[in-house]
Amino acid sequence: MRKGSHRSVVAGLVCAAAFAVAAVSPAVAQERRGGSEPTVTVQGQGQHTAKPSFAALTVEVATPGDSLDKATAAHEARAARAAETLQKLASDGVTVKRSDFRLARDVVRPKQEQPGYRAVTAFELELKPVDRVNTLVGRIASSGLFEVGPIGYRAEDAHAGLDEARRKAIADAQAKAEVFAAAAGMRLVGVVAIVEGGEPGALRAEMASARSMQITPPATLTFDASATVTWRIGPR
Repeated sequence: MRKGSHRSVVAGLVCAAAFAVAAVSPAVAQERRGGSEPTVTVQGQGQHTAKPSFAALTVEVATPGDSLDKATAAHEARAARAAETLQKLASDGVTVKRSDFRLARDVVRPKQEQPGYRAVTAFELELKPVDRVNTLVGRIASSGLFEVGPIGYRAEDAHAGLDEARRKAIADAQAKAEVFAAAAGMRLVGVVAIVEGGEPGALRAEMASARSMQITPPATLTFDASATVTWRIGPR
């Protein structure tokens, strides 16, 4: 075969191969572009209620003084009396969870030559049963030693309540996703991702002012949860 003829054959084969690749490439590219499975993403909400198990209350004993030393010295005896008062209420359902001591400097007021000082001991209390909270707070306040703060109500096992709300959030998300998939003629295949939304562990509890002495516990506490879930979907 002459060289010219050989070159013509080789050139023809190269052109044919190039044509074949050009013909196949769009299909391959289209397959790659559409190769990933379709998904549906929805957000579910869950809510669970539980009865309050106890009340959380912070009370403070504050003693003023012209100096840090005077405030601290005068405060020692008052703080001891306060601790003794709370200890006597232990059998009635008052538990001291922790206590903290701090020294504070008062803001200078008009016609006051120098600022005063305050020695403060704070007690974090747990009160139960909740139907006796009003009586217990009244007894604490009647001692004349404490500044009584607001009351919050809590569940004994807050994690269990939150976990139940999370389960309901996932169930809600799945129900919504099934509706979307069915409307599109598809079905749920599997979960791709789950992201918890909002503030995990958020607990809404009613608050009451202890100073009013009209403290009515809420009937229930509410645990909220939300989750954003992504599912793979396929043909029915």
